[in-house]
Amino acid sequence: MKASKILFTVIISLFIVTGTYAQNSQTFNSGLNAAKSSGKKIFLYIYSESDSWSKKTDTEVIASDGVKKALEAFTFIRLNADSPDKFTYNKKEYTSSDLAKQFGGTGYPTFVFMNPDGSVISFKYNGDVTSNISGFMGADDFADMLNFFAQNKHQNSDLSTIFSN
Repeated sequence: MKASKILFTVIISLFIVTGTYAQNSQTFNSGLNAAKSSGKKIFLYIYSESDSWSKKTDTEVIASDGVKKALEAFTFIRLNADSPDKFTYNKKEYTSSDLAKQFGGTGYPTFVFMNPDGSVISFKYNGDVTSNISGFMGADDFADMLNFFAQNKHQNSDLSTIFSN
């Protein structure tokens, strides 16, 4: 009886977590369409289900209240680089893995910011122009990064200036 209660609790928890991500993020093509309709910038989160840093980002960062609030300014797209799914971008079909590579996602997690039309936003980071940022960062820095792009600070500031050491 006790084991069945634990199993039930675990199953319900998984549904809640899955539902939270489903409500806040979209698949690649539906996200592109939603961004075009809403005029919101896109935050593309490229991850791997087998990557421990991606899992840590999901549980410790994306799930935090400050990050959830900052994500409201964006169309949030999650791209699983390990998925067998195929997507269309700029009139070309890609596998999830190839699309991740197209956006520079060779390590996980990788984050890309895009305009509502789906074009990638280039920005300065440590003095270099880039189009993505990779690796784990804490929730406060992550929220600061999202706000940096939401407020268009990428147009005249270097992203590295916002991170605490």
